[in-house]
Amino acid sequence: MQVTINGSVYDFVKSPIRDNLYREGYFNLIEKVFGLSFVPWYESGFCGDSFIPYTLFSDGAAVASVGVVINNFNFNGAPKRYIQISTVATDNEYRKQGLSRWLAETVLKEWKDSCDCIYLYANDSVAKFYPKFGFIPMDEHRYHMPISRKDGLYRKLDISNKRDVKLLVEMHTKSNPFSLLAIDRGVELMMFHCITFLYDNIYYLEEHDAIVIADHENNDMFCYDIYGKGHCNINDLLGIVAKDSTTDVTLGFTPKDARGYTIEKANEEDTTVFVLGGKEALLADKKITLPFLSRA
Repeated sequence: MQVTINGSVYDFVKSPIRDNLYREGYFNLIEKVFGLSFVPWYESGFCGDSFIPYTLFSDGAAVASVGVVINNFNFNGAPKRYIQISTVATDNEYRKQGLSRWLAETVLKEWKDSCDCIYLYANDSVAKFYPKFGFIPMDEHRYHMPISRKDGLYRKLDISNKRDVKLLVEMHTKSNPFSLLAIDRGVELMMFHCITFLYDNIYYLEEHDAIVIADHENNDMFCYDIYGKGHCNINDLLGIVAKDSTTDVTLGFTPKDARGYTIEKANEEDTTVFVLGGKEALLADKKITLPFLSRA
């Protein structure tokens, strides 16, 4: 479909990843702007329909794009559909030509009445852009607690091993039993993170039939997510995965039971969370961590 924006004609393509003619051009734009390759994710077969780029092309090259992430959550037993706006990219030669504005308006028109919430993460350089569309800055919170090593066995999953990938996907269907706002049917984005960044951070605890995705830095552990039936204590799972030097853990999700946690406002450098006004204000009403593995 051709569109005219400020006197220039572009090809507008929704979900170019699904189009053999436009896929490579979209991937090139993302790698050029973010230094990130979507090719391994696409080739894995896990790049599904929950991520929808809205993209403008000029002479066959992708020049601007706004991504829509469809996140299905379970909030304390209630289903929620949250839309995240993500991977907003414009080629340097096409900036300040109204392309991102046109794409953002198109996305909001299509999705604002079809979800419970629309949100995004913005860096400081574009923080003044989103309030023009009705977005309001909000605070996320982080949950920290002391942790120490516990006895127990685990093995790291190998993301290049088909059997381990099958196990990870099967365990993911059990969701996170300890999370107040848990990802529901979000295997595509989970696999994106595991393929791209967290391939060495996936632990299977056979005794507890649980998976913990976590990384370590100095004395700190960051737990991105947990999958299993929840028949054991979260402290036991985290303790087994902790190193001898680990003293503290931060959760990448909101715990159902916050006893024992220190709760602080998130302090991510160069990052502000914006939520579209007039929609559900979960971040305003609750001290929430949006699940890290739902991000794109």
